Amino acid sequence: MKVDIYADIVFFNGRVITVNQNDDIVTAVAVKGKEIVYVGDDLGIKDYIGEKTRVVDVKGRTLMPGFVEAHSHFMLASILLNDTVIPIDYKICGSIREIKEKIKGAVRKRKPGEWIVLQGYDQNKLEEMRHPNYSDLDEVAPDNPVWCVRADLHTGVCNSAALKIAGWTKESAKDFQKGELDLDESGELTGLVKEEGFGYMNALVSYQDEQLKEAFQLGDEAFLKVGITSVHDAGAYGAQFVKVLQTACLSGDVHVRVYEMIYRMLGKNSIKEFIYEHIKTGLHTGIGNDHYKLGPAKLLIDGSSSAPSCSTKQPYSHNPDIPQIINWTQEEMDQIFTDAHLAGFQMTAHCIGDNAVEKMVNTIEKVLGKYPREDARPRIEHCAMIDEELLHRIKKLGIIPISNPGLVAFNAKDYNRYYGDRVNNMFSCKSYIEKGIISAAGADAPCMDVNPMIGIWGAVQRKDIVNGEECGICQKISVLDAIRMFTINGAYASYDEKIKGSIEVGKLADLIVLEEDILESEPDHIKDILVDQTYVDGQLVYERGE
Repeated sequence: MKVDIYADIVFFNGRVITVNQNDDIVTAVAVKGKEIVYVGDDLGIKDYIGEKTRVVDVKGRTLMPGFVEAHSHFMLASILLNDTVIPIDYKICGSIREIKEKIKGAVRKRKPGEWIVLQGYDQNKLEEMRHPNYSDLDEVAPDNPVWCVRADLHTGVCNSAALKIAGWTKESAKDFQKGELDLDESGELTGLVKEEGFGYMNALVSYQDEQLKEAFQLGDEAFLKVGITSVHDAGAYGAQFVKVLQTACLSGDVHVRVYEMIYRMLGKNSIKEFIYEHIKTGLHTGIGNDHYKLGPAKLLIDGSSSAPSCSTKQPYSHNPDIPQIINWTQEEMDQIFTDAHLAGFQMTAHCIGDNAVEKMVNTIEKVLGKYPREDARPRIEHCAMIDEELLHRIKKLGIIPISNPGLVAFNAKDYNRYYGDRVNNMFSCKSYIEKGIISAAGADAPCMDVNPMIGIWGAVQRKDIVNGEECGICQKISVLDAIRMFTINGAYASYDEKIKGSIEVGKLADLIVLEEDILESEPDHIKDILVDQTYVDGQLVYERGE
């Protein structure tokens, strides 16, 4: 059979993971313009080859849909790439001494009074096994305000100059929840700041548009390199960041498609204001185009799984006296999400502990019960800790949990210590599948490496990437199921399953070629598989060099 049009590019001799309804595996794909026009075998693809058609021999490697990264802070991951913010994750800084060396280097480049911002440390992975404190930072930067952000983006440490700019003294602690401004045994500030204080400190730091644009272009390259063609951006530091990113997406300077959550990390009141500012405009979820559009209204309900500071029904297993963070009352959540829902916004919230998840489920139940809307698709970001009752309610309400199996890979040892047997219900990928719940997945970068291969590995292996300690192995899933979470399920979470997330005729040609056949790879090797090529709209936007 001859076709009416020849393809611009065809792929043959591949292991094509379609992620369609039947999980079909084929060998060939043809693309015309931005769309897929043929999915089938090598014999059928020949009819799509003309004189100008580019022909790609996949050579038995995997061809699959581009990854849909359903929860990462694209903008915050990007600003680490041009030293707008200085990266200090465990691979870079293994001790407080090494963090101080990074600060010393920044002091030499900055004038007195200019901010020095660092991001990514984890006290559990530092030699000293503790957070830095203000005196550590003062020692190397007495004349610059220093803001040193933990990997979880819920906690940070500031020096005396930054504390002075914030106007905080030991008396200020009474204006925050217990633990949000940390005090030592003598009642003095240590410089450690959490949640509401964390947001307030972020609001004091300023950035330049050109810095951000350059960073977002570098972020685009980094995401494409690991096969991510779409990202659900989980929020940054407000309108300036959103404006620069939106402009970059619409101009083609950023190729990755963005679904932007209505959320800014500048404190509780600022988050609420940001949502209501959007409500007043008349805009709503879905406004935009295939490259940039508005996503859900988002609240931050509790803290972090790895700090830990999340809100759980039972105390932490290792230390029941650690304060837990809960940012909103049930009544506040009900009102804000009712208003957002009636304005046309999808609902979502950051919920780690089972107490926080329960509060969000309660709110969704109330809002949809009173104001039903067809295909509302409420989400819960992370939805890290659940129980059987919550699982049943999530299914009944059509909630989409956005899981982070890669966090297990980086925190398994700590999760076992913090939560004990509750790890069997953390990031419950297998339970979602068994209950028929559509669950998407994301890395939560820059809290961890954005590479989806690590997330897939975490879902399949459920163990610590550093020491091999297993964590909640009853939630292990297959490679194909994990791929589905990182592709078509992510597309579903942003109302895009009809245009992307699988390799089917008529869908956008967002495709990636892996260096090998992932379905035949040893499970422990999955995290190390590289992406050879990434295509967006049928255009080659990344190719790995030899």
